[in-house]
Amino acid sequence: MKILIGLLVLLVLLVGLVLALPFFVDLNKYQDQYKPLIEDALNRKVQLQDIRLTVWPRIGARVAGFAVLDDPSFGSAPVASLSSLDVGVKLMPLLSGKVEVEEITLHQPVITVIKNQNGVLNVSTIGRKGLALPEKPSRAPIPSTEGPLKILALLAVDRVSIDGGRLTYRDLSAAKPTEYVLQDMELLLRDVRLGRTPQLHFGSLVQPFNLPVKLDGAFGPLREAMDIEAITFELAVGKTEFTITGNAAGNDANIYITSPVISTANLPVSLPLKKPVEMKNFQIAAEVKGQGIKLNTLSFRLFDGQVKGQGKLIAGSDAPPFKGGITIQGVQLGPALNAVAETPTSVSGTAGADLSLQGKGFSMPDLTTALDGTGHLAVKDGKIEGVNLLQEVVSALKVAGISLDDAKATVFSTIETDLVIKQGVINVQRLLMDSHDFQATGGGTIGFDQRLNLLVNLNLSQEMSQKLAGASPIVKLAMKDGRVSLPLMITGTAQAPSYDVHLKSIGGKVQEQVKKKVEEAVGGLFKGTTKPEDLKKEGKELLKGLFGR
Repeated sequence: MKILIGLLVLLVLLVGLVLALPFFVDLNKYQDQYKPLIEDALNRKVQLQDIRLTVWPRIGARVAGFAVLDDPSFGSAPVASLSSLDVGVKLMPLLSGKVEVEEITLHQPVITVIKNQNGVLNVSTIGRKGLALPEKPSRAPIPSTEGPLKILALLAVDRVSIDGGRLTYRDLSAAKPTEYVLQDMELLLRDVRLGRTPQLHFGSLVQPFNLPVKLDGAFGPLREAMDIEAITFELAVGKTEFTITGNAAGNDANIYITSPVISTANLPVSLPLKKPVEMKNFQIAAEVKGQGIKLNTLSFRLFDGQVKGQGKLIAGSDAPPFKGGITIQGVQLGPALNAVAETPTSVSGTAGADLSLQGKGFSMPDLTTALDGTGHLAVKDGKIEGVNLLQEVVSALKVAGISLDDAKATVFSTIETDLVIKQGVINVQRLLMDSHDFQATGGGTIGFDQRLNLLVNLNLSQEMSQKLAGASPIVKLAMKDGRVSLPLMITGTAQAPSYDVHLKSIGGKVQEQVKKKVEEAVGGLFKGTTKPEDLKKEGKELLKGLFGR
């Protein structure tokens, strides 16, 4: 019994001694040794309020009041801070003289990323000793392979977690400064060690959109060179889900992204659309080499048609240069145009296009000034609702008694045109439009501001020309080879188009006919083949033809 009591007392003393270790072992005296190493690795000054030994719930250390100060040109506030950092080690390896990190937990980390008025990020020189802060954003820094992930892999950490973090991005370079926040961050990273495949979970709420984001997956196995053979993630952005796969080697990577459906109604950005648009079977295959991004495949279903693209992009600036091509097949034009803008006229039909584009930036001001391109557009078996081009001709000629199948629509079998895009203007070249009652050819311009300036020549069919000629003697005189041809000007905007038929061409043709008749009559008088009485009769017939009486 005495032996048992003695063992129990010894055990209590040992437990008491272990629990008292944090009060006797002062780790702060080692700050002068490890603090310069941390500052040298981060290229930033750091602050440590306290560091002490912990024995519960596991043996390790707790760092309190840790902060990484910002670049002095951005201010004296921390770029990153956390209330405390817990590092736990395994007991059994420790007893044999080995340190194996079991868990690292960051409590309430706060990270602030700032882009100054010159477009330079405050994090652009973190971890890059001797590199001065750039004066302008010539390009984004290429991530270093000697990052924290490699350090964790070398330490062989079983578990890394973030508890209640916050990441703020503040853009001071825009005309109206903006701020975005990842709040309530949660992160769990398991099995981070060389030769193993870490498991990742990340969740947050993006403000000001109040948009939940969740990422789950795995990547690895980890190598000393940080080459990753396989990446597999499931990303949920609000109601939109993506599958991300690929691999990485150094600063290069191959990325594949798919999504069953992407609705613009669920995106956090505001797009210039009147109605939500759905992209189905979305697929991207891209190669990343340094700052160069090569888009090998872009494919999705849109308005019952197929859209495919490819291109290149150089990242690292607010207006990244890009170059690529887009092919569109079988898109229903009516729903597509209705989603873009509400106009008094709408065009339906099955559309296809081939476009080659290059430019800098993706905002509307950037596209207006820098987007260049060429292409071809074709629309088959469609209708222009809200306007009948023949009705515009009939009204301009003031012809009565002409009935049209639909006074508020123009049915066509084909619209084809070549396009040249430059400085915010779409140049329409070699426009061809085929309809049952006419064929239109011409060209003009359409501005990104939706201003119209088109001139087309309407060549009416023989049947329609005969109808107009029967109702208007003037039109009859203006016919050539049994057809009526009229220039039509389309101006105004897409919301309020204006149509103007140039009647001067009719007048010119009538003058030619009158001149021809007069020359024939005068020639007949000189030759003696025409009598004055016959000339008078022909003159009456001519006037009757001109004025209808």
